[in-house]
This record gives sequence, C-alpha cells and structure tokens, in this order.
Amino acid sequence: MTVDRDNLDIYLRSVNEEIQTMKMSSELWFRSACPQQIRANDRFVRSLMGEGLDWGTSAPQNRPELPEPRRCPVRREYWSAVTSAQDVAVRFGAADHPTLQAYFTVDARRSGEAAFARARSAVVPLSPADYLLRSIDRIAVRTGTGPADACRKAMRMLSRDWSLFVDRCRARPHAPLHASAVLREFHEAVVTRSIPRSGPDPKPPDPRADGPQVVLTEAEARELAASYLIGRLPFAAQEYRMAGELAAMPRLQEALLAAQLHLTAGSLKPVGALVNRLGTLRSLLPFTEAFVNRSGYGPSGRLDLSPNPKLITVLCNNVVPAIAGELLRRGAQAEDLDSESIRAGVIAARRRHIYEVMIALFDRAEGLPPGMVTLSGFNVRVCPAAVPFSSFLEEWLPFYFD
Repeated sequence: MTVDRDNLDIYLRSVNEEIQTMKMSSELWFRSACPQQIRANDRFVRSLMGEGLDWGTSAPQNRPELPEPRRCPVRREYWSAVTSAQDVAVRFGAADHPTLQAYFTVDARRSGEAAFARARSAVVPLSPADYLLRSIDRIAVRTGTGPADACRKAMRMLSRDWSLFVDRCRARPHAPLHASAVLREFHEAVVTRSIPRSGPDPKPPDPRADGPQVVLTEAEARELAASYLIGRLPFAAQEYRMAGELAAMPRLQEALLAAQLHLTAGSLKPVGALVNRLGTLRSLLPFTEAFVNRSGYGPSGRLDLSPNPKLITVLCNNVVPAIAGELLRRGAQAEDLDSESIRAGVIAARRRHIYEVMIALFDRAEGLPPGMVTLSGFNVRVCPAAVPFSSFLEEWLPFYFD
C-alpha cells in the first residue's frame, strides 16, 4: 500500500488525535472498525513507518552527525527537548513526571504471574473474562507455558474461529447472545479439545456480516480487555527484578536517551517530506509513541519534533526485561551487561511478542439498552512499527551503550 492522502483520510476516520489507536477506540470508546479496515489501516501505517523511519535506521557506519553521549550532556539535551513539548507528550500517553529519572521505571506488577493472579482475583464469576481466564489457565497447564503464551494462543483461536463459536451456541437465528455464553462455549472446546479447526485463516470473515449480535455490559467489556492484557506481559518476576537493576544504570539510561534523540533527529527529514506530500501534520499521529510535534497537529502548527518520554518507560518495561532474560539465561549478573547482551535482548523482545497487539472488537449499536455494547470478535496483530523500530534498536542501542 502506498502512502497517499486517500489512505490517510480513511485511517483518520477511525484513528485520530482524540482516539489515538484502534485499541483505544475499541476498549475505551467502544467504537471499533471492522477487521478489513483494521488490516487496511495497518498496511497504511506500516508503509508510513517504512518511509518515516528510513533515515533513522541507517547503519552505524553511515551514522549522521548527531550528539554522542561522551561529547555532550545527553540528559540535559533530552530533558530540554522534552520539557519544551511536555504538554503535547502528556496528551499522547506520557506521564507528567517532574524529573527525567522518574521515567526510568520498571513495574514488577507486569510480570506474567502477577498479572494473571491479579486478573483471577478481580474477575466476576461466570463473566466473559472468567471463561477466558479459565481457558488460558487450561492451555497453560496443558502446554507447560506461561500465562502470556497461553493467552496469545487463546486469543488467536478466538480471532480465527469466533463466528463458529457463535454458531455453536445460538438458539434462534437473530436473537442476541450474551458474550459469556460464547466464551463458555470456547472454554468447553478448550477443555474437550474440540476446537473447530486448526491452522491460520489469512482472510477471516467479518463476523458482523451476519448472525446474531453478541452483547455484554460496558463493565464486562472492560474486565475482558483487562484479562487478555496478560498476553502482552511475557516476562517473569525474576526478569523484572533484574530489569530494575539494569534500568537504574546511568550508562544504559544514557544509551536509551541517546538512541531516542537519534531517532527523533533522524526522522525529521523523512517525516517532513511526508507532511509536505500529504499536506497535514496529522499524518504524524502514528509516530507519537516515539516523538511528538511541539506545536501540536493543527493546521497552524509547524514541524518541530521532540522525543516522547513515554517511550523510555515503555522500553524499561518491555525491552529491558528481555535484556535481563538474556543475562539470566547465560547465568550472568546485571553488572555483566554489555552491548552483545543488549542486542540479544532486543532480538529476544521481538521473539517474545512484545509487539503483538490483541483487540476485542467492541462497538455501540442502535437499539441496545444503555450501558450495553456488542462484541463482534477479536483481532490479533503485530504493531505496524515493529520491524523498523526493532531494527533501529538492534543497531543503535548497543552502539550508544558502547
């Protein structure tokens, strides 16, 4: 898919500055695009990322003339850039911390074990989330995997075969079904190993095309979304403990800051070309996880990029634990950190599915009582920025650490 204005306009109808991602749109606003639109938007964002991050991922031997950690005060440079655009960054997910150090946070509550136990303790019995968690637990015991792997397996099955589970439990052709009935049918299939079929379906049908509505309350929808969040938390408590030690190391901190400054400065020229071609700063909304535009995204703004410090916390919680995992696998300690273990950790983070995104397709429908929403299926996908961003980290984070 090429990057053009028509594709951008279609993308912005379902994802915009108010509803920043498909996930937020579905889980917070209960407005979900159909699976076909999600796939089309993913292709568009992937092509956008490929063009916008191309310069920033050049090989180290061809590196640009950018500030290096040993030649300039990286922390001061980074914090000065952040504070000049902190209100915009906060609008796009950054915490409003008063100091730079506060962004280097590793949340041990994100371990797979802790997340699963927390979800189990909070779930309402016989709710859709309850049946999903029971299924995840059964898959984990059967396969000998952790909660995150078992959750991803469950979500792939639901994404692929949702309409078949709906068909199995509907009593009347067009009578609404409660989501708990469909998730119970899925749980029974997991227990009895009677999953309808195996193997991926590259073009799953749109489950909203026909069949009965599947309904649930807004509270049940949020509980369900919290339950499958564990699929994005693949690291163990031990890995998070060591990650806390690594994230406190000044040398790794400065490497993370320098890499993000590099990404931001290196992206200015290609994203400027995108803005000129597409005619709007709103074409940069998919990049806000990494950097934001200081003057915002309105028609009167000018291009002036600043790193979003949210990325530092995201890396501390998702990539640094993978680096810790590589050190633990080798029987090493935190003080043994080197550029090779960093590169191995970046690769391991990709292998451990930190870029995999799971979405329930919630929507508001006419004729439903207040507080009720529909559930038309699930979507499991890889973040469109995974390839260029992971490649960037693999090249540049070890480089700046050294």
